[in-house]
Amino acid sequence: MDKIVIMKRCLINLLILPTVAVSAAMAGVQEPQQLIYRAFTEDRMELWVEAINLLEREYQVNSSTDVLYELTLARYGFIGYSLGVDNRREARMHIDLAEEHMDKLKASKEYEASAYALQAAMYAFRISMAPWRAVFWGPRSMNLIEKAIETDPDNPSAWIEHGNAMYYAPATFGGSKEKAIESYRKAITLLETNMTERHRWLYLNTLVALAKSYRETGNRSMALITYKKALEFEPGFKWVRDELLPELRNQ
Repeated sequence: MDKIVIMKRCLINLLILPTVAVSAAMAGVQEPQQLIYRAFTEDRMELWVEAINLLEREYQVNSSTDVLYELTLARYGFIGYSLGVDNRREARMHIDLAEEHMDKLKASKEYEASAYALQAAMYAFRISMAPWRAVFWGPRSMNLIEKAIETDPDNPSAWIEHGNAMYYAPATFGGSKEKAIESYRKAITLLETNMTERHRWLYLNTLVALAKSYRETGNRSMALITYKKALEFEPGFKWVRDELLPELRNQ
């Protein structure tokens, strides 16, 4: 952007912005966050990919930290999905891309705590693909989570990642499903206090994580209540409606 700045910006605006608008119109929504929410609740991951592409193009145009956060959060969610369907190649690509701009997020006062939490998640994702690295990356991930909480105790992402760490870590390494429940509940309260469009899917995902934690600790009734709460928020949430809740009821 250091040569012929004005001309280059004009060309980017002419070439990229119409493409963004057309893509969004073709998808039937106006905003990337709406695409992500539909992708998550309707199990249409092609919409999530479309949202990432839109956010990438938008970031190329204005280099906004707000857009960068939304893009990184979108990658975070898509990485989790990719690992869930055992697409490690896709997961690695998005981890690498997410980490490229993490320093810029950390330098932002508004997103510093979120950046620490997201960086911790990237380590956790890498550990899930190579468990032998947990000895090295596990402490790094936990240190970043603690730093996120210290930086902003009211940051929901920090508590979500603390819950994830407690849920997935073996008891010998400090893991605890009970502690995971506490952290997920705190994150849910924080999300409910300030619900934004970009966090709606994250809220539902955290409710699922909480319900699974209740189930793992033998508290079936609270797991049912939590799944029902997710459906009250979004009746069309296919994952809970068609899979998780029926599975729990049939136990």
